[in-house]
Amino acid sequence: MKNLEIRSFGGDAAPTISERTIEGYAVVFNQRSEVMIDWSAEEGLRRFVEVVSPTAITENLLQQSDIKALVEHNRQRLLARYNKGKGTLELTIDEHGLRYKFEAPNTADGDYAVEMVSRGDIEGSSFAFRVNNDDTTWAKEGKIWVRTINKFASIHDVTITTDPAYSQTEVSVRSLEEMEKPEERQEEIPKPYKVKIEKLRMNIH
Repeated sequence: MKNLEIRSFGGDAAPTISERTIEGYAVVFNQRSEVMIDWSAEEGLRRFVEVVSPTAITENLLQQSDIKALVEHNRQRLLARYNKGKGTLELTIDEHGLRYKFEAPNTADGDYAVEMVSRGDIEGSSFAFRVNNDDTTWAKEGKIWVRTINKFASIHDVTITTDPAYSQTEVSVRSLEEMEKPEERQEEIPKPYKVKIEKLRMNIH
């Protein structure tokens, strides 16, 4: 799906489990992401961090949504579903973010989720979303831009994921410290295949 973005969180957003009940935070408010790269900026490559405002998700948005709980954003690996306020997936907005909770189904993927979360091999939560340009604001802080998402146009899924650190920085291949090294300051034209890979990481086509 074009323009569908994904973001992930670890730490206190990671999924936890009690028997077969899995819960965590798919979205965390007011937390800065790692440095990412916007390849579509008119002025060229734009390095930025992202923050989700508490205004980005409302009960009204959820009530209009059909949101699936998945394994690694794979729509063939369904764990639960929230369909306009009903279903097996529970979604709750609080001051920290968007919390999800579901009972793992008695399926191969449900058993997989229980085992991998219990072992700590799955330690991240992720979500897929769309946002309109008018619902984001940009502010520059030194060499880095801050993109604030004030409102989501839609949320499509919540996901348990094995690698939140990589997913959270999925549109970036270098850390801020690496970007600031003198040898990195020289402008370099990205190789076509790298541009393609980075665009695929930013959007799901």
